[in-house]
Amino acid sequence: MSMAGNAEALNARGMDYTAAERYDEAVAAFTAALEQEPANAGIRYNRGEAYRRAGCSAEAKADLEAVLAAEGESADLLLALGLVAYEADDFDTAAERYERALVIKPGFPEAWNDLGVVEFRREAYSRAREAFEKAVALDQNYADAWLNLADAYDELGLASERRDALAKAKVLGARNEE
Repeated sequence: MSMAGNAEALNARGMDYTAAERYDEAVAAFTAALEQEPANAGIRYNRGEAYRRAGCSAEAKADLEAVLAAEGESADLLLALGLVAYEADDFDTAAERYERALVIKPGFPEAWNDLGVVEFRREAYSRAREAFEKAVALDQNYADAWLNLADAYDELGLASERRDALAKAKVLGARNEE
């Protein structure tokens, strides 16, 4: 398949491939777009996300850090960099990225949830609970955060709260994999 076309069209194609979970094709489209517009931070960010979703963490990190160097911090970029660090089991860096994202955008439920996941993995269950509670307070329909909160309550021995959080997660369509 030819990757000819303008950068905007190639970027749109890459976004479509990403949405369809066709990450290799997405990376190819974004790469072709960057050949036309090498300084386009939005396209580089999109390619970094496609790399991350494809499990290519080194490439994802390189693209996302290039965007960080060119554009500075944004909450979404820091969240993406936190995910790359988390997926590499670098929990300290992941937590630091999420916390910086929350300084920029305190009302960012995804960052609160992801920070909670890091704290849970560190076995800091009270801190995980606090982060998950902030996530669900910001977005009452955040099914995964409710499920994560139920797990934190379980680790803290809060059976009633766990049942309530699981019930809320189930209503929202989350799947408990117990």
